[in-house]
Amino acid sequence: MDIQQLLTLLLLVPIVASVVLWLTPANFKALSTMHILGSVASTLIAMKAVLSVVNGEILFAYNQLLFLDSLGGVFLSLIGVTGLLVNLYSVKYLQWEIEKNAISVKDAKLFFALSHLFVFTMTFSVISNNIALMWVAIEATTLSSVFMVALHQSKKSTESGWKYIVICSIGLAFALYATVLLYSAGFTVINDSHSTMLWTTLMAHANEISPDALKLIFIFALIGFGTKAGLAPTHTWLPDVHSEGPAPASAMLSGILLKCAILGLIRYYSIVGNSMVGFEYVQTIMVISGLITIFIAALFLIRQHDVKRMFAYHSIAHMGVIAFGLGVGGVVGLFAALFHALAHSVTKALAFCVTGNMVKIYGTRDMTKMGGLIKIAPITAILFGIAICSLVGVPGFAIFVSEFLMIQESINSGLILPVILFIIGLIVIFIADFSHFNLATFGESKTKILTNKIEWSANIPLILLAALIIGFGIFSVDGWVTLLNNAVKIITGV
Repeated sequence: MDIQQLLTLLLLVPIVASVVLWLTPANFKALSTMHILGSVASTLIAMKAVLSVVNGEILFAYNQLLFLDSLGGVFLSLIGVTGLLVNLYSVKYLQWEIEKNAISVKDAKLFFALSHLFVFTMTFSVISNNIALMWVAIEATTLSSVFMVALHQSKKSTESGWKYIVICSIGLAFALYATVLLYSAGFTVINDSHSTMLWTTLMAHANEISPDALKLIFIFALIGFGTKAGLAPTHTWLPDVHSEGPAPASAMLSGILLKCAILGLIRYYSIVGNSMVGFEYVQTIMVISGLITIFIAALFLIRQHDVKRMFAYHSIAHMGVIAFGLGVGGVVGLFAALFHALAHSVTKALAFCVTGNMVKIYGTRDMTKMGGLIKIAPITAILFGIAICSLVGVPGFAIFVSEFLMIQESINSGLILPVILFIIGLIVIFIADFSHFNLATFGESKTKILTNKIEWSANIPLILLAALIIGFGIFSVDGWVTLLNNAVKIITGV
């Protein structure tokens, strides 16, 4: 299989899966079978592509409009692995929703078809070398996922869907301004309309582009892609959307989509950092953005008792952590930021899918009405605990690794005040989370228990996510470390 065929299949397989599912009769067994087959096929192609760039290779196709490097490989691996496990869980989750008449089989068909279209748009954003196509793909992720969010067609879910479209579209307009300005500034240097749109060419000529223009371009890119990523103060769409959507949709949005927006921001971060502006400018901005985002999320977490909204605010907090890692910079800081993207992806996918189990058990998302989860459904309680422990950075879990590296590099770089504030923010989140965890897991339930049985077909994907969280928290996976190191070299222009 040549490079062009490989990159074509990356886009073609999820599109074909979406069309086939759309054309499949409204039979849940047939739909779920096609959904799983499509997900497995997409993941196999994605992982084959990632393995092709682990050692720093760059794949190009279609006159360099599409490409895959180690940096893109990091985020493509999230789409492949996290996406597959969430899609496997979604089969059982949607079956539960059909059984309680919350949705119809036709609604499940729509969700399955859109989930593959969603994978297509996210994959397209990751492998687009053309910065305009990257922007189009990230904008398209909104349109492909909004109907997944509003699947229940309730007043709240519909309202959150509209909020999602309006705020993200307005935010991404700033990213479009950044794209247009970068093309204009780059064209004066490169003087070729096709090449000027290519990220690889812009990186090669970054040092020749006007520093003043690049400073403004980065601010626009931060507002635009930061809105989509959930960075404060343009994060306001995220709590409603992530809490009102079905659990698998929330897991996909938080676990994968936010990282695609972060990748878009990193592409601009790299160009500006490697220009005459230098990394100090972008790092200072990212430290400030990260700390503001962490503290805003932490303050809302303290008084949040809706389990899905709690995890939604965690999404905001951890996008702030990634931003802080980019602000710390250097080889270690950038490595930690990219590692955190993986750690948060699998952790948040587990967290939101666990909420699906918890709502099935209790019939509510209010943790003050739960209680006794450890006795009622011990496997779900353990999975919930693993998600919480990872999210607050307990040693032995994946997120601890990246947060520890950020703190270590901050101290080594002399960022004493920022790292003190960073640690304070993490402590507030730690205290808030464990108080909520105790409410749901121990004591006595204050509501009627609907069921104490969660099928293994629902738990197995979550157990695999938990295994990844613990595995990456304890072991150093050579292939993954190599991929991250090569991705850091791309960002720093080494």
